[in-house]
Amino acid sequence: MFFRSIRFSLTLWYAVTLAVILLLFSSFIYLVLRNQLTKEVDREILTVAEAVASPTLEPFRRAGPSVFDQVLEDFIGTRLTGKYVQVLDAGGRTTASSKSSEGLRVPLSKGASRRAWAGKVTYETRVSLDLYPVRTITYPIMDNGRLLQVVQVGTSMRAAAETLDKVLVVFAVSIPLALTLWSVGGWFLAGRALKPVDFITRSARKITAENLGLRLEVVNPQDEIGQLATTFNDTLERLEDAFRRVKQFTGDVSHELRTPLTILRGETEVGLRWAREPEEFRELFRSNLEEINRMSKIIEALLELSRAEEGGLRLELAPIELEDLLGELVQQSRLIDPDKGLKIAFAVEKPVTVMGDWLRLRQIFMNLLDNAVTYTPAGGEISVVIDASGAFARVTVVDSGIGIPADDLPHIFERFYRVDKARNRADGGCGLGLSLVRTLVEAHGGRIEVVSEVGKGSVFTVYLPLQARS
Repeated sequence: MFFRSIRFSLTLWYAVTLAVILLLFSSFIYLVLRNQLTKEVDREILTVAEAVASPTLEPFRRAGPSVFDQVLEDFIGTRLTGKYVQVLDAGGRTTASSKSSEGLRVPLSKGASRRAWAGKVTYETRVSLDLYPVRTITYPIMDNGRLLQVVQVGTSMRAAAETLDKVLVVFAVSIPLALTLWSVGGWFLAGRALKPVDFITRSARKITAENLGLRLEVVNPQDEIGQLATTFNDTLERLEDAFRRVKQFTGDVSHELRTPLTILRGETEVGLRWAREPEEFRELFRSNLEEINRMSKIIEALLELSRAEEGGLRLELAPIELEDLLGELVQQSRLIDPDKGLKIAFAVEKPVTVMGDWLRLRQIFMNLLDNAVTYTPAGGEISVVIDASGAFARVTVVDSGIGIPADDLPHIFERFYRVDKARNRADGGCGLGLSLVRTLVEAHGGRIEVVSEVGKGSVFTVYLPLQARS
């Protein structure tokens, strides 16, 4: 777990990143320094080679070693220290050479000889001698394009090599030391940076299904950790709401199904104990059938709601003239409770066509009309109006019923919610109609709105997208 922790990973990446940077930087410094030292040596031996190749020393380029050494010392001076000089003819035979630093003398290479015949100066580093390499220059002396002599000057790279070795030692000591110090510092900084995460982890462990009301403390909502804590709190709030809804839903379902089951059991027990005549048994079965139908409606509505919310509700979309659909439903609604003597009006302000599922749209509007008829007193009025609003068809169902209290309006589309539970149960409702209506409307890409006032009635407005013009 230690090696898999974020703190260890961050420290490791810090160290690896720093190691790469230091190695690249050190390599760059080393190469630049080596190049500069080599250029400095090249300038020194070039100066000596040009001096030896000058016309002034032409008479002495065939002199003996002792004379040649003296001439070089007098003419070149201290710049000759640590260097050897030799002069070769066009055939590669040595005609003059210095006795100083004879141990540095190297033979003329074939490549340098070819370049000399072409009149080109050649720099070489010979590494096959003793401990330190030797830097040489092969300088041709030309006359009208003809090679006369070749001047070769060499010097030891010992000073440059020692300098580069010291630099390598410095790098070998400083880089591991820097990596060690940086790793320690990175471990400390990673711990400080991840301390809020550890706090969030310990706080989150205290949150269970029984205390979802707990929230994480957000110290700085602007930084990444604060945003993480805020997001986690938002998730907890949604989970708490979901748990609350599930708990409420479970209680509501239990309550809704318990009542008809209790009635079924009670009536069945009474019938088995007291019923003797066929008519009594028929009455018992009729009552049981009503309760069974009630439970079937509840279960069917719940299944439809679940399918719709999980995206499993399949809509068979087709162009539908709302005027035809609602005209038929309005006629049927007049037969729901004819004894009330309700006045149900139907008006089409503007004919509209929507893409929808005929069966689901029928469920939507039949639920709204059934509620309007149920909660409108005898002699009341109901009107259904079709119109268009922008890109939406608008269907308004207005009734002069008992209305809905303002406190209940935000909840009427929730499952099993009833404004007056006792009255709704007597009317046979289960509190799922409006919830199903909203779900089906939203499945069509629309929305539903409600305005109501107690004693004055309610206005339900359904917006559905108009059929796109081809």
